[in-house]
Amino acid sequence: MKRQIPIRIFALCMALTLAVCGCRMEQDVSDKTSSSTVSTAKETSLQKKFDRYLEKLFKESIEDDSIQLHYTLKNPERYGIKGKEKLPGMVQDQDMKKETHKEMEELQKFSYKKLCRRQRFAYDALYDYLKYKEQCEKYPYYKTILSPTTGIQAQLPVIFCEYRLNTEEDVITYLHLLEQTAQYFQSVMVYEKEQIKRGLFMSDDDVDAVVSQIHQYIGAKENNILIETFGERLLGIKNLKKERREVFLKENQKIVMEKVLPAYAKLADDLKVLKGNGTNSAGLAGFPKGKSYYKALIQQKTGSSKSVSEIIAMAQKDLLSCLYETAKLSKKDPEAYEEYANLNIKPYTGNNPQQILLKLQKKMKKDYPEGPQAACDIKYVHSSMEKNASPAFYMIPAIDSYEQNTIYINKSQMENFNQLYATLAHEGYPGHLYQNIYYAARREIPIRYILEYLGYSEGWATYVEAWSYKTVEAGKYTATLSKLNILGMKFNLALCSRIDLAVHYEGWNLEKVKTYLRQFGVSEMKAEKLFHMVVREPANYLSYYVGYREFENLKDYYKEKAGKQYNLKTYHKIILDAGPCSFDILKRRIDETLRMEE
Repeated sequence: MKRQIPIRIFALCMALTLAVCGCRMEQDVSDKTSSSTVSTAKETSLQKKFDRYLEKLFKESIEDDSIQLHYTLKNPERYGIKGKEKLPGMVQDQDMKKETHKEMEELQKFSYKKLCRRQRFAYDALYDYLKYKEQCEKYPYYKTILSPTTGIQAQLPVIFCEYRLNTEEDVITYLHLLEQTAQYFQSVMVYEKEQIKRGLFMSDDDVDAVVSQIHQYIGAKENNILIETFGERLLGIKNLKKERREVFLKENQKIVMEKVLPAYAKLADDLKVLKGNGTNSAGLAGFPKGKSYYKALIQQKTGSSKSVSEIIAMAQKDLLSCLYETAKLSKKDPEAYEEYANLNIKPYTGNNPQQILLKLQKKMKKDYPEGPQAACDIKYVHSSMEKNASPAFYMIPAIDSYEQNTIYINKSQMENFNQLYATLAHEGYPGHLYQNIYYAARREIPIRYILEYLGYSEGWATYVEAWSYKTVEAGKYTATLSKLNILGMKFNLALCSRIDLAVHYEGWNLEKVKTYLRQFGVSEMKAEKLFHMVVREPANYLSYYVGYREFENLKDYYKEKAGKQYNLKTYHKIILDAGPCSFDILKRRIDETLRMEE
């Protein structure tokens, strides 16, 4: 059975097999006893066995899914992998639970102390990943897979239109995958119907929201994103004859019109038939064992060991401190506060995305280690997807081809481009793009690149977003404006996270959320929008907020421990060198680095 380790496609080298991961035993030129020689030989043998285990796990995690394989590797043959031209169906939760438990047992067979340093890092990251995954899988069918913004049906069009087309074979595979959309959605409906049997199906409001998103997408018809972008993508294929290109264009349009769009329409119709089966119109707290699942989900989505009560306390403290500091600054510098209140950051940052990225790259040199060179295309979310898509997102490149990157911007949710500067810091430099290419260039053990740690990735991008406000040159307003923007960002994250926790753990309904938000001047319309958003995307805000706060806390921890040796660039290097992992692991990496420097 296929190993269930999903890769990161959204905001996610030299082709080496895991058998040569670089774990070299120190060679001692002095005389050795026979017992030490035997011991060293045993350790070397175990390390090679561990390499083979990780290599096998990596291959089995991606080889049966053409989409995952294509986005993970540009040259899979160099890894001994031959892909299959198929979209996978939804794997049943019971099967996933068994596989994860089996994987945990297999991993724990290896003696941690006998592994080399690099292997121990991989062991730690894999162990925590499987641990979080196993905890969530104790609650089968609680996971939401259809939602207006991050649901499978919402992401699939962008995943398809960003599918690399370098050869005619790529085009043929791509068209075969498009044809399988209906079968894929059939497996999704099997999952949804199982949720109904268990009393875990979505509410009628949520069904309506997903159906509305689908109708918006399929309403584009001939202007569909998969048709409009296809011709330009074919132009990038070398030596593709004009006649062949015309054949592909016609075939793609036919598949989209006759198979993809009807598959989406049927998905919407099937969901409408299932309306009325939802037993809970609020958060996870309204389901049996929902609170327990939510606690497990928080750990998986944040990578933090903080308890729910600790996160609630942190959010409430941040809300009060942000309000207090903002009021103090507004009184001290009313002109700067007016600039902030009017979202007037554009005059100081510009509105050209490429120029902003270049500006950020220059400004980050002082505080961040040098990364590899890479290009970045700025694209805009298609009109048929603007309403429900995120304000921006980064497409994670293949681990063996990180030189070309893509960032999408949703103009409909970026008012006057006022927040473009911080958004490009989050998605680009020193955010997702920089973090991903930096780690890809390290050529780490491949399994490390497909372990999803949202708290690390989104926490880092949010952490550097806050940093970016400090680099805005606004004349006499500079110092105050940067503080106000950071306070505003922190306040919004804390507030949205507090509502997420209240809805999913404390069982707040819509009216209670409205009452709570009223004290912060939030309108009923915005309160209702936030309520439905957190219901449909449980713990989503927490990956940003908790991740951001963990990085801030780790920086304070490192600063205290390092004393006079403290250096911000060094702190960032430790974090980036570690790669995606839990925050407990990052703290250990900091301690280990400081010990080595003594």
